Amino acid sequence: MLGLSSNDQLMPIVYEIHEEMRKMGVNCRLDDSAANIGKRYARMDEIGVPFAVTVDFQSCQDGTVTLRERDSMEQVRVPKEEVPQLVRSLCEARESPDVSWAAAKERYPSV
Repeated sequence: MLGLSSNDQLMPIVYEIHEEMRKMGVNCRLDDSAANIGKRYARMDEIGVPFAVTVDFQSCQDGTVTLRERDSMEQVRVPKEEVPQLVRSLCEARESPDVSWAAAKERYPSV
């Protein structure tokens, strides 16, 4: 979980999604440091986090967040209400053809 910045508008959304993911049993890490977004993505990649959820200013306007897949670095915009279940499904079904990053890319708009 990443906030594009530690802006007061973004952090409540970050904490809300983080809490929902934890309630669903998704092991997630919250990086609310002041480092730029590229460095925070690199940290997540280094420790092997397969998907990163980023809350940005567009999230405040339309209720979507960016979901980034580590291996391809591709990103899609997902409604914030759907992202916890999507991440859970993707993590649980890494080997399943029924739930895949390719299917997510077809369903949600690319960034």
